[in-house]
Amino acid sequence: MCKQKRGFTLIELLVVIAIIALLMSILIPAISKAKQQAKTVVCQSNLHQWGLVMKMYTDDNKGLFMADLGYERYAALGRPELKEYWLDDGLLLCPAAKKPYEEGAQNPFGAWRGKEDKDPLGNLPCSYGLNSWMLSKPCASNTDLEGGARLWKTPNTRQAAYAPMIFDCYGYENATPQHKDVPPLWDGQYDMGSSDDEMRYVCLNRHNEHVNIIFCDYAIRKVGLKELWELKWHRNWNPNHDPPPAEFYDPEHWMFHMKDYAAP
Repeated sequence: MCKQKRGFTLIELLVVIAIIALLMSILIPAISKAKQQAKTVVCQSNLHQWGLVMKMYTDDNKGLFMADLGYERYAALGRPELKEYWLDDGLLLCPAAKKPYEEGAQNPFGAWRGKEDKDPLGNLPCSYGLNSWMLSKPCASNTDLEGGARLWKTPNTRQAAYAPMIFDCYGYENATPQHKDVPPLWDGQYDMGSSDDEMRYVCLNRHNEHVNIIFCDYAIRKVGLKELWELKWHRNWNPNHDPPPAEFYDPEHWMFHMKDYAAP
């Protein structure tokens, strides 16, 4: 007499489904976190390559950064004198911000394009920016750089470890951050209300409340968004030791819960 084949009961199937669902609920966040970490690592690798570009350029130019060329300073990564030092257009894009804004990307996960008639990058998208306080000489028409007194001019400075060079950036107009700059009013805000808002170009929630920055000593690290106001963007940064923006202490502000880096 043949034995009757026995299949899974309904209860057993439900138990298996429940176990699979439990495992998925555990694995999906872990996979998502791993993807974010991978994007951060690739972004830092890109910045490492830009550090090599800047190192080669300054070594070939008496230790000095580029001069201010007016509008072109905003898209400094594509300037003709730098272009001979890099070939891969992929270095222009953070892996977390590859899609251009005009194709539907949302800040902070978007890439910008400059005006084709003035931007040396032409039509190439970019999601990195350069600190214009680095430049070696101001443009005569650019009063923002205040005659060059605040410019770093060279990476060879004792404060190089605190001076940002290239970083995650939302648009081509990142130029001269000031300590008085107002942070974004909400996560993802990018419109500039006045000249006091330029820190918003780099205050991006792109890497889990951090951005990646390569400093003038060519070190790369993740920087907390509140920490941006504690860096040395120019030679005379916050001489009076003014406190961080008042918004950081407003419980209603989206950055309130983030780590505070202000000196006691």
